[in-house]
Amino acid sequence: MHIIANLDEKITAGEVDIYISNFLSYGIISEIEAKLLKVATSDNVLTIPTEYKDELRANIFKNMLLNIVN
Repeated sequence: MHIIANLDEKITAGEVDIYISNFLSYGIISEIEAKLLKVATSDNVLTIPTEYKDELRANIFKNMLLNIVN
């Protein structure tokens, strides 16, 4: 929860990949959850203007993580 609360308001796809890798390493999430997080936050899915992608990605990532860990 501490990590989720301290995530920035904006996050890049590369940063999400690093978090996902770390969460997998520590057994916080499963492989399936990691795949879903990656797909839901990818640039291919976020078909909005570039200046809004990182903020939307952060919101999606945080909300998905909150639902996974609860």
